[in-house]
Amino acid sequence: MPAVCKHCLLYLSFFTLSAIWVFIPATYPNEGIDTYYIKYDVKSSKNAVVDDNLLMVPSKNDFRAEKFSQISVLGVISASPGEPNETIQKRIKENALKNILVKNGLKSVKTKDYDTVISYEGIILTPLTLIKNTYIEEQNKYMYEVKVDFCPIAFPDRWETMNMKYKIKEMVYGFFQLFK
Repeated sequence: MPAVCKHCLLYLSFFTLSAIWVFIPATYPNEGIDTYYIKYDVKSSKNAVVDDNLLMVPSKNDFRAEKFSQISVLGVISASPGEPNETIQKRIKENALKNILVKNGLKSVKTKDYDTVISYEGIILTPLTLIKNTYIEEQNKYMYEVKVDFCPIAFPDRWETMNMKYKIKEMVYGFFQLFK
């Protein structure tokens, strides 16, 4: 092979690798857990809510994530006299996550006989920021405002494509880690 072709081949491979690095941003590993997959299930039977469940699991690299946006939610919870502040804070955050999922999450419905389960899914970046927490003594309630970075789960027909893009990003990132 002539020397000119070798140089052209070398420049072409360098250009291709740098283009991949620029146009397909790699996912960098994150220290600590700050990304969580959250799911809220509401079970009803014969048109009455029977049970609800909030699930929160660490999710470092979930390829199904859409774009994150900062969401603020307002809400009210009732309080019992003498309830500890830690319990109130926990209930406020749980209620805020449920409201965010119901309004912005991916919704799916499963039905069997007279039982229906509605699921809402999404991904959050912690921490949740409690902006306002006001106690209304006459009504024995807390009004709150919580802000969080939230991302809905993509619709299932896009998961295969998103998984392929995610694997390509991981391979490119792994390749460039060899040179560090």
